[in-house]
Amino acid sequence: MGRDYPVQAAAAEEGAGDGAAGASRAASDEAEASRSTHFMFENKVFAVPGAFFSFTRDTNEAVYNVQLGDVWGKIPFRTLREAFGIDDNSADATLLGVVERGLKYVKTIRPGDSIPRELLDGSASWRVEDSHLQIARGRITVQLVSWITGKETLVTDRGQLEQVVEDPQTKQRAQQAFSELARRFGLPDDRKQEIVDKVESIARELSYIEALRDRYGQVQQIIAGVAQAGRIYKTDRQLQADMTRMMALVKQPILDFEDIFGQLDAQTSEIMAVLKSYDSQVAFIRRMRDELHTRLMLWDDMIYAWDGEPLERGPELEARLKKTYQFLAQHFLVTKVWQRGA
Repeated sequence: MGRDYPVQAAAAEEGAGDGAAGASRAASDEAEASRSTHFMFENKVFAVPGAFFSFTRDTNEAVYNVQLGDVWGKIPFRTLREAFGIDDNSADATLLGVVERGLKYVKTIRPGDSIPRELLDGSASWRVEDSHLQIARGRITVQLVSWITGKETLVTDRGQLEQVVEDPQTKQRAQQAFSELARRFGLPDDRKQEIVDKVESIARELSYIEALRDRYGQVQQIIAGVAQAGRIYKTDRQLQADMTRMMALVKQPILDFEDIFGQLDAQTSEIMAVLKSYDSQVAFIRRMRDELHTRLMLWDDMIYAWDGEPLERGPELEARLKKTYQFLAQHFLVTKVWQRGA
């Protein structure tokens, strides 16, 4: 091989340096990009096998769960930062803040997991069944037909909804509604698809509400189960007293659920108004979706405990009632501070 002259050698060395620097920058950019969508931590404490983040059951504080032999240690974030030298201005500290916000949407987060989509682009990080999308489409179809005929109504009964949507006349009127909506928005008929696409987008947003409505139905089944248990144990004074308290405790959360669903149904019942303020309506639906999802996540263990279980007098039902009472008292007990002269 030929011998490099000093200038050539220097150039080659500089080029190699540029290449190394470029590779380093590329790696840094890639890591930064990964941190923008995934929980990619730098500190080695986050590489502990099996460790994960969650909220504590009692104080609802965000903690880092690490297995220590046969037990799990729960490290609060402040302690974590102090003990392992995580600077408040570091990328890891920023990610811990994202973890805390993300736990509103998922129960656990592990290092390396993707950041919940609610925090990235506002969409949901969980999926719905196709049936929920069909229900949402059906409700909007009924709105379209009602609007084009001048009588806008909200159909909530699913059986009636399926019958109306499958009617050929309904489908024809829906197409007429799309054409009229396009005209109202100043679009020629050949751009009607733009309206169709927006309506479909709204239906997809509302499909999450339909899924949550189903989940809420399972909460209602729990309340019905408690009421039925009250009839089963009508001669047991202690259990009767407990179930009376349970029904009192559950009253406010049920009212809150009904209020949110009521707001959603009222605000999305007029398709013309929804399309006129499309962006703000989507933002509203997503905000209510996240609120419902967060509230219903709290009930997951209870829904699992009651799902498919028989309502028969015995120790199993009594244990379930006790667990339900503890859950309601922990999360929905309202205390009043009495003041002198109040």
